[in-house]
Amino acid sequence: MSEDQIKVAVRLRPFNKREIDRNAELVVSMNGCSTTIKNPENQKDVKQFTFDHSYWSHDGFKTESNGVLVPSGKDSIYVGQQHVFNDLGRGLLENAFNGYSCSLFAYGQTGSGKSYSMIGYGSNRGIVPIICEELFKRISKNTDPNKKFQVTLSMMEIYNEQIRDLLTRDKSTQTNLQIRQSPVQGFYVQGLTQIPVGSYNEIEQRMNQGTARRTVAATNMNETSSRAHTVITIIFDQFIGAEQADISRKRSIINLVDLAGSERAEATGATGDRLKEGAKINRSLSALGNVISALAENKKVIPYRDSILTKLLQNALGGNSKTVMIAALSPADINYEETLSTLRYADRAKQIKNKALINEDPMESLIRQLKAENERLKQALNSMELPASVIVKNLTQEEIENLKEEMRREMTAQMEANLSTIEAQNQVAFENKLRQAQLEILQQTSAADKKSGDSRQALKNKPYLSNLNEDPQLSGVIIHILSHKQTGIGREPPQLNDKSSKIHWIQMKGLCMVDEHALLIRHGKTGAEVELRTLPNASRMTKVNGVAIKNSVTLQHKDRILFGSHQLYVFYNPLSKEFSEELKSGKEQEIIDWEFAQSELAQATGFEQLGNRPRKKEDAILQNELLELLPLINEANAIADELNKQRSFEVILLPPTAQALKFGELKRTKVMVRMKCTKTGYMWLWERGKFMTRRFLMQDMYQKYLNKEMDDYSEEDDPFWEPLEDLFIGIAPAFLRALAYHLDIDEELKIMDFFGDELGTINVKLVPCSSSKIKSGISSAAVDSDEVRFIEDPRELIGKRYHFKIMLHSLNLYNSDPAKQNFTVYYRVFKESELTAASVGMNKTHTRICSIDQITHEHLDYFNTDFICFMVYCSQVKKESKTSFGASNTNSASTRRYSRLSVEELNDISKLKTDLTILQRGLDSFMQKDKRLAVLYKSWMDKSPSDKNFKLLLHDIHELVNMKTPAINLLNTSEKKPVSPVHIEKKTIDPICCQI
Repeated sequence: MSEDQIKVAVRLRPFNKREIDRNAELVVSMNGCSTTIKNPENQKDVKQFTFDHSYWSHDGFKTESNGVLVPSGKDSIYVGQQHVFNDLGRGLLENAFNGYSCSLFAYGQTGSGKSYSMIGYGSNRGIVPIICEELFKRISKNTDPNKKFQVTLSMMEIYNEQIRDLLTRDKSTQTNLQIRQSPVQGFYVQGLTQIPVGSYNEIEQRMNQGTARRTVAATNMNETSSRAHTVITIIFDQFIGAEQADISRKRSIINLVDLAGSERAEATGATGDRLKEGAKINRSLSALGNVISALAENKKVIPYRDSILTKLLQNALGGNSKTVMIAALSPADINYEETLSTLRYADRAKQIKNKALINEDPMESLIRQLKAENERLKQALNSMELPASVIVKNLTQEEIENLKEEMRREMTAQMEANLSTIEAQNQVAFENKLRQAQLEILQQTSAADKKSGDSRQALKNKPYLSNLNEDPQLSGVIIHILSHKQTGIGREPPQLNDKSSKIHWIQMKGLCMVDEHALLIRHGKTGAEVELRTLPNASRMTKVNGVAIKNSVTLQHKDRILFGSHQLYVFYNPLSKEFSEELKSGKEQEIIDWEFAQSELAQATGFEQLGNRPRKKEDAILQNELLELLPLINEANAIADELNKQRSFEVILLPPTAQALKFGELKRTKVMVRMKCTKTGYMWLWERGKFMTRRFLMQDMYQKYLNKEMDDYSEEDDPFWEPLEDLFIGIAPAFLRALAYHLDIDEELKIMDFFGDELGTINVKLVPCSSSKIKSGISSAAVDSDEVRFIEDPRELIGKRYHFKIMLHSLNLYNSDPAKQNFTVYYRVFKESELTAASVGMNKTHTRICSIDQITHEHLDYFNTDFICFMVYCSQVKKESKTSFGASNTNSASTRRYSRLSVEELNDISKLKTDLTILQRGLDSFMQKDKRLAVLYKSWMDKSPSDKNFKLLLHDIHELVNMKTPAINLLNTSEKKPVSPVHIEKKTIDPICCQI
């Protein structure tokens, strides 16, 4: 037994096109085995990590004639694909031949380069294909007649805690496979297709088949492919011995795992959602993190059973395996938090120790053990008694029978698995299966070659559609050649298999697809002109270049077409003039990828800013979030429509001015989602992460609906249901500059909604107060500012105590009956940790004294540059009729109208008012001094020469010049009515409300 730590490598990819366009800053550096990351917000915040390998693949490379990327020179530190294989893959291969089980898994944020390292693109093959090729190269060099080899391949995908077999052709057994456990095999997937392979080419073809099935499934079922784990398992058996009785088997199970995108759970903002645990999409990665943490901390109990992924990787993590982890890193500042999270994850993983054993067993002993195990299982099945550990006292008879049935299934599955293992040891049986698999591949290859040859020719002289997917590996996998005069697109076209039909139909499934969706009609002698014509009920669900087509449109080369909500294609026309001009020019063509198409769709619905190059890091982050969220919003609306849920969803952009942030806190626009009941008008505002959680549950509900497995969902389990809550309807910002001059603020502020529209008003007073009356115990409502004087230079306040009073009253919404609704205003002063909640209405007043023990320069900066954001929440009255608080139109374009200029304009107005008041106060001070100077002059002139004292006059003039303005009543001079104090409830607000 050898005890080894997991080998951990990190790899830094180049900037992608999006990051280059957005002037991304490099935040990661490497030196030898160490990796350093710096915080773009704080250059002094630098963190360093050390790993077995730190691979610099960011720059310093060139492209060879065969397309392979290699170091650009002797001084280049660029690490290419072959280098990574030599360090990581070759060792795994050696361990596999020695009889150790091996695991390699890639971890990192979506788009960080995991798949490139694992699978590769084009000529730059990744670790997985090179391992497979080298495996068979080494087998072919064997000259020992007493050594035989068997290689078996399986490929599966784990999505939303469901297993999909990517190598089976049987659609009925393709999905929702069960995971079982046996004493001999440990955890395994029941019924997973395991195909014998005899060469690298066979593995390559099978993997291509798996990728194609994965692409079709992701497209038809509206799945987010970046949230799926892909597991390729190679079972490598070596049989050693001349006589049957002496043969022993060395078995190595090689797991090659491309994990789902590791977007941090805490970054999604899904906290507080009652259905968070119900969403299985993040369970595997969360469980994997918990397992790694538990192993790193040497805990006794390791939570392997918490997810399908961790069950399957039990040996790879802390068990019987030689394991390598490669963590993929993004170099860009906009991904700093995710990259830092990945580095910390990898740093914990390197502390894990595995105890790997050589898996070598005498064949007869192994078969005898498996047969004995099956005999025991048969006896258990016949007696069907529950184990003594099961307490049946509190179980109903139905529960007991269900438990027995589950045990039957479990034992039957174990027996079948054992029989398969016994059969696999039979060399003749294996070779028969291998020949059958090779014949199948040969037939498929022959047909594929013919089709491919025809296709290659067709791609040169016929228009075609090529799919787009967020995963670059899945883009361009589906090709539809428009060989016929008329090609139909539909979910369940009635003439699909009717060869006599004049229309050649292509089946496309998924949301918003109708049975007969659209026609692609070729015109002219050569068919160079292609018309896209929508069929009834599909016009709004067919878009070209982001715009819905009303009836028909003539397609142009490289047009982007969206059928339904998820079937996204690029139209290529080799017969067009544009195509010919492209070939003649020889210039590098504009890349049409998933992000390009999604950005175009977003711009067409009103997010014009997505077409602009972001100037700041915050804008780049916002663009990324919008590009991720907008397709999902469209999908949620489509699901709600198909399931008749009477819900609509829209994106809300909350600028920093609407979030009541602490002073000095990083100011960044927050992406929110508003759900609206189309029947009653009720609305709910969700954090982006909460919507993401609900979206996966909506997907699950829709899939059950398609499979006719729709259960009766209770309200608590329904992702579209939410209890009524106070609704955040708008903000009223009160700018504070006047407080720095001891001036009061008394304004009727506008309440603006998310779109910059005025909803109503609220009266706000901010009044400086004297310390004497605060100390005397006078109620906050009665504290006045009679003794507070105007200050010409705010720096006079430095080091002194300061008090000011906040008064809110007369809240009025234009389209609301104040008698039927309650309003709560939340706000934060300076850096308070909690929001203050105030109940305010037409006849409800809120009063509070704010005290600062010692004014600092930071406080003056706060007064001069910031404001108090009064966030207005309104109770939603239960009723069946629609209710509205200002602009709540769900038209896509209306969701983009929030104008930061509205707040900025108010700030400008407030500054102008304050400056005018300060000038007026200065003028008043000057006039007072002028009058005093006139009095001094007259007094001096009226005195006789003997009474004139020049020193006394000079002293009086000096006093006059340095005279402080006397105390001024800053409040309205009209009669003041006493205001009764209101109890202020201070509490921590629910994150859905307060973190806005």
